[in-house]
Amino acid sequence: MPRKTLTQAEVLAQLHLVQALQPEVKAWSDEGWPGVTQTTGELLSYWFRRDESTTQFYQCQREAIETVIYCHEILGATTLRNLYDRLAPNVLAESAYVQSEVDSIPFPKYCLKMATGSGKTWVLAALVVWHYFNTLNGERPGRYSSRFLVVVPGKEVLNRLLDSFKGRRDPITGNRDPEKSDYKLDLFMPDSVHWRGRFHLPVLEPEDVRANTTPPDGPFVFLTNWQQFRLRKGKPSVWEKLTGADVEEQLRGEVIADFLSECPDLIVMNDEAHHVHAKRGKENEELVWRTFMKVLYEHLTERHADDRGLFMQIDYSATPFYGSGPKREYFPHIIYDYPLLDATRDMLVKQLFLEQRQAVGGERLAELDFHAVREDEGRRGQVVGLSAGQKVLLDIGRRKLEQIASEFAEKGITKKPVMMVLCEETEVAELVARHFATLTDEHGTPYDDTRVMRIHTDLPDADLERARKRLDTIDDNNDPLRVVVSVLMLREGFDKKNICAIAVLRATEADLLLEQIVGRGLRLMFPEHEEPQIWEAKKEAIEQMKRRRQPSNSFDFLFVVEHPRFRQFYQDLRNQGYLIGEGDTTQVRSTGDLIPVDALPDRIADFDIAWPVQIYDQGKLPDFSTLDASQLPSFGKDFEGLKQQLSKLVIQDVHVESGLKAKTWKLDNAYFDFNFFLAQATSAIAKEGKDALLTGRKAEIARLVDTYASTRLFEKEIDFSLPENYTVLNYTLVFDHVVESVRRAILKQVEEIRFEVRQGEWRRLSDLARIFVREKASVEVARSIYPRLPFAAVAGGLERDFTVEVLDQSPEVLAFSKIDRKHPLKISYRDKSGIQRDYEVDFIVKTESQMYLVETKSDRDLESATVGLKARAAQSWCETASTVPPPDQIRQPQEWEYLIVAEGIFKANRGLSFEALVPFCTAVRDQIISREERRLFV
Repeated sequence: MPRKTLTQAEVLAQLHLVQALQPEVKAWSDEGWPGVTQTTGELLSYWFRRDESTTQFYQCQREAIETVIYCHEILGATTLRNLYDRLAPNVLAESAYVQSEVDSIPFPKYCLKMATGSGKTWVLAALVVWHYFNTLNGERPGRYSSRFLVVVPGKEVLNRLLDSFKGRRDPITGNRDPEKSDYKLDLFMPDSVHWRGRFHLPVLEPEDVRANTTPPDGPFVFLTNWQQFRLRKGKPSVWEKLTGADVEEQLRGEVIADFLSECPDLIVMNDEAHHVHAKRGKENEELVWRTFMKVLYEHLTERHADDRGLFMQIDYSATPFYGSGPKREYFPHIIYDYPLLDATRDMLVKQLFLEQRQAVGGERLAELDFHAVREDEGRRGQVVGLSAGQKVLLDIGRRKLEQIASEFAEKGITKKPVMMVLCEETEVAELVARHFATLTDEHGTPYDDTRVMRIHTDLPDADLERARKRLDTIDDNNDPLRVVVSVLMLREGFDKKNICAIAVLRATEADLLLEQIVGRGLRLMFPEHEEPQIWEAKKEAIEQMKRRRQPSNSFDFLFVVEHPRFRQFYQDLRNQGYLIGEGDTTQVRSTGDLIPVDALPDRIADFDIAWPVQIYDQGKLPDFSTLDASQLPSFGKDFEGLKQQLSKLVIQDVHVESGLKAKTWKLDNAYFDFNFFLAQATSAIAKEGKDALLTGRKAEIARLVDTYASTRLFEKEIDFSLPENYTVLNYTLVFDHVVESVRRAILKQVEEIRFEVRQGEWRRLSDLARIFVREKASVEVARSIYPRLPFAAVAGGLERDFTVEVLDQSPEVLAFSKIDRKHPLKISYRDKSGIQRDYEVDFIVKTESQMYLVETKSDRDLESATVGLKARAAQSWCETASTVPPPDQIRQPQEWEYLIVAEGIFKANRGLSFEALVPFCTAVRDQIISREERRLFV
């Protein structure tokens, strides 16, 4: 009888806290995170309202971070029971197991369930920064900590976390580069004295904590693996006390507990937490963890009875469950869920493909034996060879690896695909390495020790350490390593991007193990920001799979070689909604119709084009001291009358569908005072929506808001330090009036700034010798250094027609090109909130007397405010670029002009040359710019 698995609905039914929290957190986030500390508000705004051109958090990372902050700052949870009482009280009454688990935890405990590849490590880092700065800034004393214990299951995960905290490790020297730490990324905190200049977090490794080690006085993070938490069993006997046996060296768990309990507060971050929350089959691991946490909490509480601060645990896992199939049970403290199903749909991980053959040499694959050959017929005899079935699996995986490698090489793609083989025991791993040693790759090169690596715990210590360091080269495209053979050492912490094929030479029934195996190869080789053409090809392949068609390419596919056990596992996943390809992809081109296009040397002299790279004086900022608060508009209502009205204002919750009247509440905010108003208004002015505006000028903005509110808002001076007065500022209409009035005045001043060129450097099309295009979304051209140019894969008809019919046919066009994302031609502009962004124009064109930047636009986009802002910026760029004469070796006109080719104008004047179209395009551009300037300065 086929094995049953949980449906997606059954999975969700177990995630009690997730179901309750998801709508609450979303509504709170949409409102702009009311009720958080000032520090938290500034961090959330910085993280999630960033410029699109900068590194961004994934949406799932944002939701996970927001959920933890919501539980802690808004719900004020002090224990897991607090959350259940608030969010799912019925569950405690209906489940003795959940009630028992909840009652055993006397501190806040959360679990974030996030698919492998969705960025748990960055979520962990953001929450460290959140706690650190709230502690440093003295926010809500006792509710934050800057002392962290980060726990991992083994050395591979420990090394990954050390990479994050201390910097990436040099594969040759083993040394870490602090500048390559995740915390050096501008993603996590502003690069200012107030933020990065105050972030000092010493990192302790296991060997740094010994008996009698005193913890640092200030912040620190201690990274270690949970296996070190073993404690002494019971009290020493009388004989042990008499003989001195009880004073032998302490066990590591006791040393660590003594070290950490010196701290009055602590945050425990538990990575890959499923290891220490076993329910059955791993009771020893569960006992070690629970016993240590209980002892640590009790010691810390006893030693700091008068000054104990926060003790919190946050678990991270892609697989936080016990058991398999219908007996799978999820941890009761999960507060956020981002499953693999969502990660594949959002293209954050590779797509899964089950690689199979219908028959090999007349034998059906399912009839082959996938266990190793042993001396006797049982499963316990000594391994003497690989079975025919195992060799078939290896052959399928190797051929797929070589097919991908060959196509990458043909297309000039420098990334290197790698195959991983997971074996049932050490002897099998050794036989796999010997098997590969008899083979050659697609170029006839032997699979020797430089190309095949074994890693398992039976290796001598020196060899094992070398193998661990060698793992760092998997994503090094210049290193020859092609195949990694492991005995389950690489279930976790092994987070490399270049794994494209996995062969599993073992039998297993555990869902947890199967998901961990698949998870090792899920990280993307081709993220969107690196290769936009490849990204478009990936989306097309996924759409083809949805329509049950063979995909046209296999970019970022993870090929798992068919195994009898995996067929049911994948069917279970497919039943839950996962998109999983299946079949023989020997005839599928791994790179689809993506082709490299090289600049032709004989064309460069005639068709190369150059442009000045502008370096703007960013130090020139508006002078807010010239803004006169008395010139800003008043609110228009009498202050005393408004105050009296608001004192009587109550809000009634009414269910729209039924008309049911629910609770009634007053417009109060426990944290609101004038300082809170200044901070919130300043942040709102400095940011709009997801965008940030002049965040480094908050002090000056706050002073302007203070003066405006206290002297002009109600046309008289008001002391808003008095509680009876400042509540008026909590009224939404008053708050919005202040924000909009001050923001409008600032934006007008920002727009009046003219950036001046401080220095100009020149770049050429030919600096990018190779571009990648999709064959069916590109056209051959004669007047460009590139013999083929791309057009947009979706709704790109205007670009294609304009290229073929006008640019490549008009005699006055001496040279042109479509601008590739890798060409350093980006125009800075400020969006409606004043945030500086980059605009990438469509075409660059050279004529005898003029240089042009050309944008093609559909008619429906012409009314967009963004198009107007970009047009103003591009026109300004052209005006500035026209003042910079080209160097002597560059033969082209000095004058630049920006044009917009509107779809309707193009179709109405089809057949005209480029020169004839210019007046129409100029008129459209001028109309758009004029409209935008009127909008800005109304």
